[in-house]
Amino acid sequence: MKIVLISPLPPYRGGIAQFGNMLLSALRKENCDVTGINYSHLYPDFLFPGKTQFEEGHIHTKGLLHSYQPFSWPGARQAVKNLHPDLIISQWWHPFFAPCLTAVNPGGIRSAAICHNILPHESFPMAGTLTRHFFRQQDFLTVHSQVAEDEAVSTGKKVIRLFLPLYNQYLGAGLNRKEARKKLGLKPDQKALLFFGLVRDYKGLDILLDACELLPEEFRVIAAGENYTKRAFISPRLLWENSFIPDCDVGIWFNAADIVVLPYRRATQSAIAQIALAFRKPMVVTDKGGLAETVDCGKTGIVADQATPESLAEAIMECSALLGKEITTERISSKASEFSWESYVKQLLEAVS
Repeated sequence: MKIVLISPLPPYRGGIAQFGNMLLSALRKENCDVTGINYSHLYPDFLFPGKTQFEEGHIHTKGLLHSYQPFSWPGARQAVKNLHPDLIISQWWHPFFAPCLTAVNPGGIRSAAICHNILPHESFPMAGTLTRHFFRQQDFLTVHSQVAEDEAVSTGKKVIRLFLPLYNQYLGAGLNRKEARKKLGLKPDQKALLFFGLVRDYKGLDILLDACELLPEEFRVIAAGENYTKRAFISPRLLWENSFIPDCDVGIWFNAADIVVLPYRRATQSAIAQIALAFRKPMVVTDKGGLAETVDCGKTGIVADQATPESLAEAIMECSALLGKEITTERISSKASEFSWESYVKQLLEAVS
């Protein structure tokens, strides 16, 4: 099958670009003829609160798509058409990209959108209208959770429910557990609760910090991610690297952690959970979106009933009882096996064929 994959790709940083790169590789392993179409310009400055959109050492990319320059879209559309694909796969996560993605699709070609969200977690002008405009062009919508499937069904499109595959590309990166904890300033008897990824209001770092205050003194929050909010997060129990973590250092944080915590107020799913599974870490997640689908409650982690400090603290204490047990690691390994890229791609190709 000849496929065009429209997606942010490295040197863009972040989970969407990582997903696109791994999907490209997985499709090629299934003997698909895949061309990746990257962006030359992704976010305009007013939509990007971080320091840079690129991996360390990069300041631009030579991608084909300019997301907010309409005069460039006809040329990109013709370039896609000239590839004569059997299928166009577009990554979808924000309605800002709807005009560009719609304009560069030539039409008359099977099209599938891989939807990381149906609608964004944070408000955006005309989000519903732009989303519907893009979805009208798609033959298939691929989603990664029950919540997203329920939202997608209302569009009237054929919905393919798969799962967010394992983010295992970071294994072997960073330091071993002893060295990682030493580097982060953790004492041997302290229990490290990891909050990882860009800090946004809906992700609930403040909830985790308040929960930590309710826990025994040995608990610490280690947070790794650039602050995209206007809040100041201050706590004597917080160790925070307020910057984007390069791939080579991801292992430092996950190897140092005892429990990975996703205290989200809202969610569809999260790549952080898939990284935690790859590193065989127990998780505490809130019962939001598809987060609970990544945890076998009481076996590989705990699902907090509510996104409150009290509920989260109770879940963390329950999860602590799973630490240090060989059976816990075995169960997490078994859970991780459910999310392979090979299975994901085979199911996707079967559904769209």
